[in-house]
Amino acid sequence: MALLNKYHLATVRPVIDTEPNVAFTADDVLFDWTAFEVPRGGCALRSISAIIPGTDATAANGGLQMDLYFATTFNGTAPTTLGNTNAAMNVISATANKNHIIHMVSLLGSEMEDSLDGMVGFNVLGKGAVTSATTSGPTGLVILQGDTEYTGTTKGYQTIWVAGVAQGGYNFGTNCLLDGQILTGAAGAQTLDVSEDADADDLFAIGDELLAAANDGSSVQTIGTVTALTADTITVDAKDINGTTVWASGALADDDEICYRRPITLRLGLEY
Repeated sequence: MALLNKYHLATVRPVIDTEPNVAFTADDVLFDWTAFEVPRGGCALRSISAIIPGTDATAANGGLQMDLYFATTFNGTAPTTLGNTNAAMNVISATANKNHIIHMVSLLGSEMEDSLDGMVGFNVLGKGAVTSATTSGPTGLVILQGDTEYTGTTKGYQTIWVAGVAQGGYNFGTNCLLDGQILTGAAGAQTLDVSEDADADDLFAIGDELLAAANDGSSVQTIGTVTALTADTITVDAKDINGTTVWASGALADDDEICYRRPITLRLGLEY
């Protein structure tokens, strides 16, 4: 009989789509509850890594702190929204989730980041166990387990949610600006001229999901996933990373800023 692998790596890519190019302040919702599935049973959170882009192609967000809250269902019901990203949480939405929360981990970027900025335009937080008195990082004592009553999960798996609260001035602006207006979406591949200001290939990679917004964070329009790019052009497929069409209509204005829709990638290392 084959041995079961006692480790599992979960990848979570939360959506940040409210004022995506405006700086956060302390206690703002960084991202709302994001579901992920892992094999059933109690598991230890043994490592967390995070890939975080900088602002305007510089590695400027890696040294900040984010608080991650993990939650499960309560009486078979999923946790409710914490509120808009890039906005303060109110006491009502926080209290409504009190019985869902199973753990909190603070990621202190100043201790966990690749502080010499070896990846140039983004940071990787990668320390598996933080022992500093200033940070409660993942250790073998952090146990996660979902509620078996939740019916929206794939057979053999459990659903857990994670949400992030900013404890610093995260800013995911890019200074990559659209050159000329686009009157409507195409519901298919479309190539954007971004020859103004920052080079697209300094910022984005194939597979990144993008949106566009005015410079004050308003008029947000999801535009799809990157399929090709150069310094001056970005080709998107008008679909999100799950293959759902997200840009069948919706105009873009000249100088709209092209931004990440899912700027943060979390890798959670679990042991069973």
